[in-house]
Amino acid sequence: MTGGDIIVRTIARLMVPFLLLFGAYILLHGHLGAGGGFQAGIIFTSALILAAIGRSRIELRSRLAGSKLWILGSAGAIIFGAIGFLGIVSGGSFLQYSLFPLPFPDDAIHAILITIVEIGIGIAVSGMICLVFLTITGRGE
Repeated sequence: MTGGDIIVRTIARLMVPFLLLFGAYILLHGHLGAGGGFQAGIIFTSALILAAIGRSRIELRSRLAGSKLWILGSAGAIIFGAIGFLGIVSGGSFLQYSLFPLPFPDDAIHAILITIVEIGIGIAVSGMICLVFLTITGRGE
């Protein structure tokens, strides 16, 4: 083990929690300004990639098998599609939140449902980009 390995592992271990916190901030405040599910998904994936660089891709690959990532990406897409489809079922158009029969004011319904949609997008993007990373880095290790 060289001195560079220790530095990389230490910096990675220190940075990953901050990246995850920043990703959560972007995800939960995306409906108020710039950002949202896609950006947060990329930030979450960058935290996983940094963790893989700090440890080993073999360990990351063993924890995040391809089938798990496909399920994660599909679940995010299903969340997005389900909320959109519920807008149609409620008598409106795709992703029209104001017609949902919830006992809250329209602004609250919009904030709640767009946050759920952004979470779905973040889950889908994170799962698929992580799968791309693991595929690009090779399976033969």
